[in-house]
Amino acid sequence: MITSMTGYGKSENKNKNFSVNVEIKSVNNRFFEPILKLPRSIKDYEQIITNLLKKECERGRIYINISIIRNNNYNHFRLNKNILKSYLSIIKEMNQHANLKESFSAINLMKLPEILENVDLNEKNRGIKNITISTVKSAIKDFKKFRLREGKNLYIEINKYLKKIKNTLHKIEKFSKKNTQKELANYKKKIKNYMPNFSKLEDDRLYQEIAIIIEKKDISEEIVRLNSHLDLFNSYLNSKKSEGKKKNFLLQEMNREINTIGSKSDNIKIKHLVVDIKNNLEKTREQVQNIL
Repeated sequence: MITSMTGYGKSENKNKNFSVNVEIKSVNNRFFEPILKLPRSIKDYEQIITNLLKKECERGRIYINISIIRNNNYNHFRLNKNILKSYLSIIKEMNQHANLKESFSAINLMKLPEILENVDLNEKNRGIKNITISTVKSAIKDFKKFRLREGKNLYIEINKYLKKIKNTLHKIEKFSKKNTQKELANYKKKIKNYMPNFSKLEDDRLYQEIAIIIEKKDISEEIVRLNSHLDLFNSYLNSKKSEGKKKNFLLQEMNREINTIGSKSDNIKIKHLVVDIKNNLEKTREQVQNIL
Protein backbone atom coordinates (compact mmCIF):
# COMPACT_ATOMS: atom_id res chain seq x y z
CA MET A 1 0.00 0.00 0.00
CA ILE A 2 1.42 3.35 -1.06
CA THR A 3 0.58 6.64 0.60
CA SER A 4 1.52 9.88 -1.13
CA MET A 5 3.15 12.75 0.74
CA THR A 6 1.12 15.13 -1.41
CA GLY A 7 -2.33 15.66 0.03
CA TYR A 8 -5.27 17.94 0.66
CA GLY A 9 -8.07 17.85 3.21
CA LYS A 10 -10.61 20.18 4.73
CA SER A 11 -13.43 20.25 7.25
CA GLU A 12 -16.00 22.74 8.55
CA ASN A 13 -17.87 22.71 11.83
CA LYS A 14 -19.91 25.12 13.92
CA ASN A 15 -21.75 25.55 17.20
CA LYS A 16 -23.90 28.40 18.53
CA ASN A 17 -20.88 30.68 19.03
CA PHE A 18 -18.33 29.71 16.37
CA SER A 19 -17.84 28.49 12.81
CA VAL A 20 -14.50 26.68 12.34
CA ASN A 21 -12.86 25.99 8.99
CA VAL A 22 -9.73 23.80 8.70
CA GLU A 23 -7.69 23.31 5.53
CA ILE A 24 -4.63 21.01 5.25
CA LYS A 25 -2.17 20.79 2.36
CA SER A 26 1.13 18.94 2.05
CA VAL A 27 4.11 18.54 -0.26
CA ASN A 28 6.98 16.07 -0.09
CA ASN A 29 9.76 16.60 2.43
CA ARG A 30 12.29 14.23 4.01
CA PHE A 31 11.08 15.11 7.50
CA PHE A 32 7.92 16.25 9.29
CA GLU A 33 7.64 20.02 8.92
CA PRO A 34 4.38 21.58 10.14
CA ILE A 35 3.47 25.14 9.13
CA LEU A 36 0.49 26.38 11.14
CA LYS A 37 -1.60 29.46 10.50
CA LEU A 38 -3.89 29.94 13.50
CA PRO A 39 -6.06 32.77 14.84
CA ARG A 40 -4.99 34.28 18.16
CA SER A 41 -7.94 32.75 20.00
CA ILE A 42 -6.55 29.20 19.62
CA LYS A 43 -2.80 29.83 19.89
CA ASP A 44 -2.82 27.97 23.21
CA TYR A 45 -3.76 24.76 21.36
CA GLU A 46 -0.94 24.96 18.80
CA GLN A 47 1.07 22.10 20.34
CA ILE A 48 -2.00 19.83 20.55
CA ILE A 49 -2.71 20.43 16.83
CA THR A 50 0.98 19.86 15.93
CA ASN A 51 1.01 16.55 17.83
CA LEU A 52 -2.13 15.40 15.99
CA LEU A 53 -0.52 16.20 12.63
CA LYS A 54 2.74 14.45 13.56
CA LYS A 55 0.96 11.30 14.69
CA GLU A 56 -1.27 11.00 11.61
CA CYS A 57 0.80 12.57 8.82
CA GLU A 58 4.32 11.26 9.65
CA ARG A 59 6.36 13.07 6.95
CA GLY A 60 6.07 15.98 4.57
CA ARG A 61 5.78 19.74 4.73
CA ILE A 62 2.28 20.16 6.18
CA TYR A 63 0.40 23.44 5.86
CA ILE A 64 -2.64 23.85 8.10
CA ASN A 65 -4.84 26.93 8.01
CA ILE A 66 -7.58 27.37 10.63
CA SER A 67 -10.10 30.19 10.50
CA ILE A 68 -12.72 30.90 13.16
CA ILE A 69 -15.75 33.11 12.63
CA ARG A 70 -17.76 34.29 15.62
CA ASN A 71 -21.48 33.93 15.01
CA ASN A 72 -23.85 36.94 15.18
CA ASN A 73 -25.17 35.94 18.58
CA TYR A 74 -21.71 36.26 20.04
CA ASN A 75 -21.97 39.40 22.26
CA HIS A 76 -19.00 40.92 24.04
CA PHE A 77 -21.22 42.65 26.63
CA ARG A 78 -24.09 41.62 28.86
CA LEU A 79 -26.44 43.33 31.26
CA ASN A 80 -25.46 43.26 34.91
CA LYS A 81 -28.91 42.52 36.34
CA ASN A 82 -27.91 43.02 39.97
CA ILE A 83 -26.48 46.48 39.25
CA LEU A 84 -29.63 47.36 37.26
CA LYS A 85 -31.86 46.36 40.17
CA SER A 86 -29.81 48.56 42.52
CA TYR A 87 -30.06 51.53 40.16
CA LEU A 88 -33.85 51.09 39.72
CA SER A 89 -34.30 50.80 43.47
CA ILE A 90 -32.36 54.04 44.03
CA ILE A 91 -34.31 55.83 41.25
CA LYS A 92 -37.59 54.73 42.83
CA GLU A 93 -36.45 55.95 46.24
CA MET A 94 -35.33 59.29 44.82
CA ASN A 95 -38.69 59.77 43.08
CA GLN A 96 -40.53 59.09 46.33
CA HIS A 97 -38.43 61.38 48.52
CA ALA A 98 -38.06 64.22 46.06
CA ASN A 99 -41.53 63.80 44.56
CA LEU A 100 -40.00 63.41 41.12
CA LYS A 101 -41.90 62.13 38.11
CA GLU A 102 -38.94 61.86 35.75
CA SER A 103 -38.12 58.37 34.46
CA PHE A 104 -34.94 56.95 32.87
CA SER A 105 -34.91 55.53 29.34
CA ALA A 106 -32.93 52.40 28.43
CA ILE A 107 -30.35 54.60 26.70
CA ASN A 108 -29.86 56.64 29.85
CA LEU A 109 -29.60 53.51 31.93
CA MET A 110 -26.86 52.14 29.63
CA LYS A 111 -24.73 55.18 30.46
CA LEU A 112 -24.69 54.32 34.15
CA PRO A 113 -21.40 52.87 35.46
CA GLU A 114 -21.09 49.06 35.43
CA ILE A 115 -24.60 48.56 34.05
CA LEU A 116 -22.93 46.64 31.19
CA GLU A 117 -20.06 44.28 31.78
CA ASN A 118 -17.52 42.65 29.47
CA VAL A 119 -18.21 39.02 28.78
CA ASP A 120 -15.50 36.82 30.22
CA LEU A 121 -13.68 35.65 27.08
CA ASN A 122 -12.59 32.46 28.79
CA GLU A 123 -16.21 31.70 29.52
CA LYS A 124 -17.18 32.29 25.89
CA ASN A 125 -14.15 30.44 24.56
CA ARG A 126 -14.83 27.43 26.73
CA GLY A 127 -16.31 25.52 23.76
CA ILE A 128 -13.78 26.64 21.15
CA LYS A 129 -11.14 24.02 22.01
CA ASN A 130 -13.43 21.02 21.53
CA ILE A 131 -14.89 22.21 18.22
CA THR A 132 -11.42 23.17 16.88
CA ILE A 133 -9.77 19.83 17.75
CA SER A 134 -12.78 17.93 16.41
CA THR A 135 -12.63 19.83 13.11
CA VAL A 136 -8.86 19.31 12.82
CA LYS A 137 -9.32 15.54 13.29
CA SER A 138 -12.02 15.50 10.62
CA ALA A 139 -9.78 17.45 8.20
CA ILE A 140 -6.88 15.04 8.85
CA LYS A 141 -9.20 12.11 8.06
CA ASP A 142 -10.13 13.72 4.73
CA PHE A 143 -6.46 14.54 4.11
CA LYS A 144 -5.37 10.91 4.65
CA LYS A 145 -8.01 9.66 2.20
CA PHE A 146 -6.63 12.05 -0.41
CA ARG A 147 -3.09 10.78 0.23
CA LEU A 148 -4.22 7.18 -0.25
CA ARG A 149 -5.95 8.05 -3.56
CA GLU A 150 -2.77 9.76 -4.74
CA GLY A 151 -0.82 6.72 -3.56
CA LYS A 152 -2.85 4.45 -5.86
CA ASN A 153 -1.96 6.69 -8.81
CA LEU A 154 1.72 6.54 -7.82
CA TYR A 155 1.53 2.74 -7.61
CA ILE A 156 0.15 2.49 -11.17
CA GLU A 157 2.79 4.89 -12.52
CA ILE A 158 5.74 3.22 -10.76
CA ASN A 159 4.58 -0.26 -11.80
CA LYS A 160 4.54 0.88 -15.41
CA TYR A 161 8.18 1.98 -15.21
CA LEU A 162 9.25 -1.19 -13.37
CA LYS A 163 7.77 -3.40 -16.10
CA LYS A 164 9.66 -1.44 -18.75
CA ILE A 165 12.91 -1.82 -16.78
CA LYS A 166 12.35 -5.58 -16.35
CA ASN A 167 11.66 -6.07 -20.07
CA THR A 168 14.68 -4.00 -21.11
CA LEU A 169 16.94 -5.85 -18.67
CA HIS A 170 15.76 -9.15 -20.15
CA LYS A 171 16.81 -7.88 -23.60
CA ILE A 172 20.23 -6.90 -22.23
CA GLU A 173 20.62 -10.40 -20.77
CA LYS A 174 19.81 -12.01 -24.14
CA PHE A 175 22.22 -9.73 -26.02
CA SER A 176 24.91 -10.39 -23.43
CA LYS A 177 24.69 -14.19 -23.85
CA LYS A 178 24.76 -13.97 -27.64
CA ASN A 179 27.62 -11.52 -27.53
CA THR A 180 30.24 -13.75 -25.83
CA GLN A 181 31.31 -15.71 -28.93
CA LYS A 182 31.26 -12.57 -31.05
CA GLU A 183 33.49 -10.74 -28.55
CA LEU A 184 35.91 -13.67 -28.51
CA ALA A 185 36.27 -13.47 -32.32
CA ASN A 186 36.69 -9.69 -32.18
CA TYR A 187 39.46 -9.88 -29.59
CA LYS A 188 41.32 -12.54 -31.63
CA LYS A 189 41.04 -10.31 -34.70
CA LYS A 190 42.39 -7.30 -32.81
CA ILE A 191 45.29 -9.32 -31.45
CA LYS A 192 46.17 -10.45 -35.01
CA ASN A 193 46.15 -6.83 -36.19
CA TYR A 194 48.25 -5.48 -33.35
CA MET A 195 50.52 -8.51 -32.90
CA PRO A 196 52.01 -9.78 -36.20
CA ASN A 197 53.75 -12.66 -34.40
CA PHE A 198 50.37 -13.94 -33.19
CA SER A 199 51.08 -17.44 -34.56
CA LYS A 200 54.11 -17.81 -32.30
CA LEU A 201 52.00 -17.29 -29.12
CA GLU A 202 50.90 -20.39 -27.30
CA ASP A 203 47.15 -20.99 -27.72
CA ASP A 204 46.69 -21.62 -23.98
CA ARG A 205 48.32 -18.34 -23.09
CA LEU A 206 46.31 -16.50 -25.73
CA TYR A 207 42.97 -17.86 -24.57
CA GLN A 208 43.90 -17.19 -20.97
CA GLU A 209 44.48 -13.51 -21.72
CA ILE A 210 41.28 -13.26 -23.74
CA ALA A 211 39.34 -14.97 -20.93
CA ILE A 212 40.62 -12.37 -18.44
CA ILE A 213 39.49 -9.55 -20.74
CA ILE A 214 36.06 -11.10 -21.29
CA GLU A 215 35.64 -11.72 -17.55
CA LYS A 216 36.28 -8.05 -16.87
CA LYS A 217 33.60 -7.21 -19.42
CA ASP A 218 31.13 -9.80 -18.09
CA ILE A 219 27.86 -8.19 -16.85
CA SER A 220 26.03 -11.33 -15.68
CA GLU A 221 26.55 -10.58 -11.96
CA GLU A 222 25.23 -7.02 -12.36
CA ILE A 223 22.16 -8.35 -14.20
CA VAL A 224 21.47 -10.84 -11.39
CA ARG A 225 21.84 -8.14 -8.71
CA LEU A 226 19.66 -5.68 -10.65
CA ASN A 227 16.95 -8.32 -11.04
CA SER A 228 17.16 -9.02 -7.31
CA HIS A 229 16.82 -5.31 -6.49
CA LEU A 230 13.79 -5.05 -8.78
CA ASP A 231 12.09 -8.00 -7.05
CA LEU A 232 12.78 -6.51 -3.61
CA PHE A 233 11.54 -3.10 -4.76
CA ASN A 234 8.35 -4.73 -6.00
CA SER A 235 7.81 -6.42 -2.62
CA TYR A 236 8.19 -3.01 -0.89
CA LEU A 237 5.73 -1.58 -3.39
CA ASN A 238 3.11 -4.16 -2.36
CA SER A 239 3.89 -3.99 1.35
CA LYS A 240 1.35 -2.65 3.84
CA LYS A 241 3.97 -0.17 4.98
CA SER A 242 4.74 2.82 2.79
CA GLU A 243 8.56 2.69 3.27
CA GLY A 244 9.51 5.49 0.89
CA LYS A 245 13.06 5.72 2.30
CA LYS A 246 13.80 2.04 1.55
CA LYS A 247 12.58 2.45 -2.01
CA ASN A 248 14.88 5.45 -2.46
CA PHE A 249 17.87 3.44 -1.23
CA LEU A 250 17.08 0.55 -3.61
CA LEU A 251 16.85 2.94 -6.55
CA GLN A 252 20.37 4.17 -5.75
CA GLU A 253 21.61 0.56 -5.80
CA MET A 254 19.84 -0.11 -9.11
CA ASN A 255 21.43 2.99 -10.63
CA ARG A 256 24.83 1.76 -9.50
CA GLU A 257 24.32 -1.63 -11.18
CA ILE A 258 23.05 -0.23 -14.48
CA ASN A 259 25.94 2.27 -14.60
CA THR A 260 28.39 -0.63 -14.17
CA ILE A 261 26.66 -2.55 -16.97
CA GLY A 262 26.97 0.49 -19.24
CA SER A 263 30.66 0.99 -18.48
CA LYS A 264 31.56 -2.70 -18.89
CA SER A 265 29.74 -3.45 -22.13
CA ASP A 266 31.15 -2.56 -25.56
CA ASN A 267 27.96 -3.62 -27.33
CA ILE A 268 26.22 -0.56 -28.79
CA LYS A 269 22.76 -2.17 -28.52
CA ILE A 270 23.29 -2.88 -24.83
CA LYS A 271 24.49 0.69 -24.27
CA HIS A 272 21.27 2.03 -25.86
CA LEU A 273 19.18 -0.25 -23.64
CA VAL A 274 21.14 0.94 -20.59
CA VAL A 275 20.09 4.51 -21.44
CA ASP A 276 16.43 3.38 -21.56
CA ILE A 277 16.70 1.75 -18.12
CA LYS A 278 18.39 4.82 -16.62
CA ASN A 279 15.62 6.99 -18.04
CA ASN A 280 12.90 4.82 -16.48
CA LEU A 281 14.79 4.62 -13.17
CA GLU A 282 14.87 8.42 -13.06
CA LYS A 283 11.13 8.59 -13.73
CA THR A 284 10.60 6.04 -10.96
CA ARG A 285 12.78 8.07 -8.60
CA GLU A 286 10.73 11.21 -9.27
CA GLN A 287 7.56 9.35 -8.28
CA VAL A 288 9.15 7.67 -5.24
CA GLN A 289 10.08 11.12 -3.85
CA ASN A 290 6.36 11.59 -3.20
CA ILE A 291 5.91 8.35 -1.23
CA LEU A 292 5.39 8.75 2.50
